[in-house]
Amino acid sequence: MDVQQALEAGEVVISSRLAARSSEMSELLAAKFTHTSLEKAAVEFEAALDPEGGVNPDIAALAALVREEAAKSIDDFKQAEMWISLKAPSISDGNNFGVDVQNYVAAELKGMRHAMQIMIDGASNYHWQRGNALEKSAKSGEQVTEESEATEKDGDKVTSKLNKATKTSCKQPPQLADFRRYAAALDVKQYHAAYCQVTDMRNCYIKARVLFEKNMKRLNDPRGEGEGGDRGVMSMF
Repeated sequence: MDVQQALEAGEVVISSRLAARSSEMSELLAAKFTHTSLEKAAVEFEAALDPEGGVNPDIAALAALVREEAAKSIDDFKQAEMWISLKAPSISDGNNFGVDVQNYVAAELKGMRHAMQIMIDGASNYHWQRGNALEKSAKSGEQVTEESEATEKDGDKVTSKLNKATKTSCKQPPQLADFRRYAAALDVKQYHAAYCQVTDMRNCYIKARVLFEKNMKRLNDPRGEGEGGDRGVMSMF
């Protein structure tokens, strides 16, 4: 990607994707998070716990959704940051107020992007914690080999025959209520975390859009000298 392409990609993000993605996030919040209270969610999740240690498919899907949306958002914010960097004027003394505005907005975008980067780890952390909880109560199978020896006599001849049989037994550890509730509580925790994370991503898009709308003149041409156009770029702003 050359400078021209990077600028154009950034302009697409700033002019349309910031608004479109915030709307997408609002639609996801309405469609994916339908529980009216965490207590009701906890009752549902505990009742649906798989004694074999299976995943909660709904929560696993939400964790994967957050990870995917966070990755998209990180890419958008990186392109917006790059656009600001490419709009920076040459270094000189004086008249740096516009440059300060650029630095401020870029720092705000970077902070929001770093917050979204942390969301990528949510799915793996959730599955690790839940797996450890279910390990305490899930059924476990083990193979047992039994041996028996039989003696056969044919006249004066005595022969011994060794018989082996392998069977699988399933051991069920004590079903401690606290382990089941802990696993369900992790589902509730991840459900609420996913809701908060999607909400935060939507709000980041809204904040970024407002930052660009309020400061576009300085961001596009920080010294008011038409330097934004000196790079041979047709700006839509």
